Amino acid sequence: MPIKPVIDDFIIANDLTLHYVKWGERGTPIVGIHGLTANASCFQAFADKLSDDHQLFAYDLRGRGDSDKPAKGYSVPIHAADLADLIDALGLERPVLIGHSLGALIALYFSTHYPDKLSKLVLVDAGAPLPWSTPEEQPAWLTASINRLGTAVPSFEEYTRRLKLAPFLGPYWNEYFDLYFEHDVRRNSDGSVASKCYREGILEEGQRYNEARPEAQWVNVQVPTLLLRAGQGMFLDNDQLLPVEAAAAAQREIENCRYVNFPTLNHYTIVFGVENGPVEVIRNFIDEEI
Repeated sequence: MPIKPVIDDFIIANDLTLHYVKWGERGTPIVGIHGLTANASCFQAFADKLSDDHQLFAYDLRGRGDSDKPAKGYSVPIHAADLADLIDALGLERPVLIGHSLGALIALYFSTHYPDKLSKLVLVDAGAPLPWSTPEEQPAWLTASINRLGTAVPSFEEYTRRLKLAPFLGPYWNEYFDLYFEHDVRRNSDGSVASKCYREGILEEGQRYNEARPEAQWVNVQVPTLLLRAGQGMFLDNDQLLPVEAAAAAQREIENCRYVNFPTLNHYTIVFGVENGPVEVIRNFIDEEI
C-alpha cells in the first residue's frame, strides 16, 4: 500500500500557486521534478523506498496537475526559475534534485544556473539533446502521450483501459500507475475524465526546447551527478528518449558523473516501481559522502 504524503498542499513560487506533496519527516531533503505530461505522484514509488529516512518533495509543474496554468510562459529556464523560488519558499538548504524526462532537463539547467541551491543531481532517462529534430520525427509513444491531452474520455475505467493497451505500460501495470493516473485526470459531472495537463503549455515547451541546451550545461555542472538510463524500447527497439551514445556523451562531459543503464526498464517503468534497482542506486548515491 503506497504511503500517504505527510503534506499535500499549495505554495506560492515565482508568482504562481504550485501544488506540492512531501513524504517523510526527517533526513536529507530531496526534490522530484516530473516529466512533460506528468504530475508529482509519479514519485510515489521512490517515496515508498526513501521516506523512512529522507524527505522527498515533489510538485506539479506549472500547467500540470493542480498547479496554476498560465496561458503563456513554458520553457526549461522558466521552470528552473519556478524551482528556485519553490526551494526558497519551502526553506530547503541545498536539496538533492531528482529529475525524470523533462524534469531531468529542468534539473540539469537549474544545476548550472543556480549552483548554490542543490547538493547532488540525479538525471533519470534524460539530460541530453533529443534524438529527433522536428515534431514529425518524435517517437510515437511521445506523440500518443501528448495527443491524450484535452480529450475527454467517457470514464476513468475507459481512460486506463486505453492506456493499458500500450506495450510499454500494460504488461507492467501496478498500483503506482493507478495512483498516478488518478491524479492525472479531472472528473466531469457526466462521469467523463480528461487530463489536467494544459495542452497549449506543452506545445509551447516543444517550440522552445532549444532554450534547454543540455549539451551546453554539462561542463558547468558543479555537483556530483547520477545518470540513469532506461534501455528498453517503447514501441520499437530503438525509440528510447536517451540513446546510449547520448548518455555516454553526458557522462564524459559532466565532471563527476556516474552512469547506470537499466536494460529491462523503459522510460516509464524506471520510475514506477517495476524494479527496485533505480531507487536503490539513487539511495546509495544520496547517502554516500562524496
